[in-house]
Amino acid sequence: MARAQGRPDPRLLALALLLVGVIVAAVHWPVLDCRALALDDAAFVTHNPLVTHPSWNSAGRFFGEVLEPSTVKGYYTPLTMTSLMLDYAMGGRPEDPRAFHRTSLLLHALCSMLLALLLYQFFGGLVPAVAAGLVFGLHPLMVEPVAWIAERKTLLATLFALGSMLGYLQYCWRKEWRWMAVSAALFLLALLSKPTVVMLPLLLLLLDYWPLRRFDARAIPEKWPHFLLAAASGAITLVSHQRTAGIGEASSSDFLQVPVRVGYLLSFYLGKIAWPSDLCIAYPPPDPFTLSNPVVLGGVLGVCALTALLWMRPRRARGPLACWLFFVLALAPTLGAVKYSWVIASNKYVHFPAIGLAVLLASTLAAAWGSPRLKAPVPRAALALVLCALLAFEAAGARAALRSWTDSLTLFRQAARLAPESSVIQNELGVLLEDSSPEESITHLQRAVELEPAYGEAQYNLGVAQGEHGMLAESVLHFREAARLLPADADAAYNLGAAVRLQGRLDEAEAQFRRALQLRPDHVQAMQQLAGLLAARGKFEAAIAEFRKGVALAPDDPGLRFGLAAALSLLGSHARESVQQIRQALRLRPDWPEALNALAWAQATSSDDSIRNAGEALRLASQAVELTNRRRPDILDTQASALAALGRFAEAARTAGEAASMAQRSGAVSLAASIRSRAALYERGKAYTENPAQGSAKVP
Repeated sequence: MARAQGRPDPRLLALALLLVGVIVAAVHWPVLDCRALALDDAAFVTHNPLVTHPSWNSAGRFFGEVLEPSTVKGYYTPLTMTSLMLDYAMGGRPEDPRAFHRTSLLLHALCSMLLALLLYQFFGGLVPAVAAGLVFGLHPLMVEPVAWIAERKTLLATLFALGSMLGYLQYCWRKEWRWMAVSAALFLLALLSKPTVVMLPLLLLLLDYWPLRRFDARAIPEKWPHFLLAAASGAITLVSHQRTAGIGEASSSDFLQVPVRVGYLLSFYLGKIAWPSDLCIAYPPPDPFTLSNPVVLGGVLGVCALTALLWMRPRRARGPLACWLFFVLALAPTLGAVKYSWVIASNKYVHFPAIGLAVLLASTLAAAWGSPRLKAPVPRAALALVLCALLAFEAAGARAALRSWTDSLTLFRQAARLAPESSVIQNELGVLLEDSSPEESITHLQRAVELEPAYGEAQYNLGVAQGEHGMLAESVLHFREAARLLPADADAAYNLGAAVRLQGRLDEAEAQFRRALQLRPDHVQAMQQLAGLLAARGKFEAAIAEFRKGVALAPDDPGLRFGLAAALSLLGSHARESVQQIRQALRLRPDWPEALNALAWAQATSSDDSIRNAGEALRLASQAVELTNRRRPDILDTQASALAALGRFAEAARTAGEAASMAQRSGAVSLAASIRSRAALYERGKAYTENPAQGSAKVP
């Protein structure tokens, strides 16, 4: 059984491993300034309430929601989610993700260090182990798991899997079951980080075959803890994914396609490892994805030839075959036999499987470094020079890859250039451009819908972009399609309701708002829209009930309190409560002209002495006039009423006349007539007073 010979001073070993970590961290250091958010970062961080509200309760739910995770659709990753939550608690934010990147950078450096230690334990020779560890750590394909916040799961899983292998190695040498327990415990942590490391028990068997050379009848039974954990994790993963994100149904043609897919992807990844250029966060499948495509056929034949060549090597030279099988088995969960993702290939999938290729590299370097032919200074210096050149090439490639992660727009423009036929990439780019370039945003979203008409999120986002751009009829069409494709999405129903309400289809709007609330009872926006619609249709009691529910759910929302005040005012018998709600809205939003105007009007015109306060009314109205640059006739009308309430009738008449003229010019004929009638009162020395039982003439 292989074991490191000529063990160096432990301090030298520790220094060498530390050097690996420092170099890997130094090359990836610019990641701390990266601001890009990738595809599922929203689900993992920005829109995940358990992450953004760190607590013991959040951690408990991450670990307790085993078969149906509620905040991230897909498989069970409680350790990853807790790690991200802790980073958020330490200041990590979507607009400043440095805390997330700092942890990921540390984890990747540790992975490189543990890999170098493992390789040293396998083959001896510190220089080959360090070199192979650096080749792994600096490779440009490794940038993605470090820069992609949600890929914390990949880094944690690889780290704990390496720890599990090191623990297993101690068991093999010491024959102490406590080391097998350590290995199994670390494997459990890896599975709780990302279950795609589920093949580790088989990988340990490969290590038994080579380089440990201890594969015998006891090899499988002794790993029963690992196999038990793998089986449990596999079952949990399938159930949780099916219940949350779903698993694509496989047909007979899909099964026939699996060997083609596997062969192509293995060749694709080998090509990216050998020449890591044009890196992308999601690679498009070849078109067509059949053997009639020369690219696919060449990849499949190349993989078959490589496997056959390695299989036919002499038994004594079984290292390359074992390492190749390690790479294939570690990649197997991501090769598409089970359809759990739309992504066919991604750089992050290589992080853990690359350990197999690193083992082969370390073995080759150890043999070369210990060869009598290379013991002379010149050959060794030449080999060291080649290794340094390779590492420098990798470091330059990693820095170039990191530049793509500068910000989200840079990342997705790069992705759209490399994968222009990806509907998901087009959709994400369209969303990113909504504020800065609305027309370009709509173009990308339209392209996403053209590429995949059944893509509900793209239909929804296109509806939002068109609605904000004034294309109401078009947005309604896409909202309808989004609601059909996403029948369980409350936001799709809500936005369809908001759009058809603008078209005057009030019955349909009310139905969609109610559907949104049925899907998500705490959907405050839908509650507010429904309440406003009910109030507009004269159903004041029902509107007040909905507004009260909204205020109970979101007491710090000034819009809900202002809407409740409006409904109470329209009902005509709750003037005091209406004023109280307006005051609460102003406490939450002090410079809100509409709320200032509403409260000033009530205090200037109410016949209720407990509400009437002409002095404060004038102060509030004057503040609103200033905030609106004296361009709102309704607010000038309120100021005039406050002046009249104070007995300053001449000023009130002039201000009312100005307001009436402004309203007339703007086409608000009815408002102009009302203001003139009040101006006539001021000219006769009378203030305007409302009858509270009839409701306010100025609804907030």
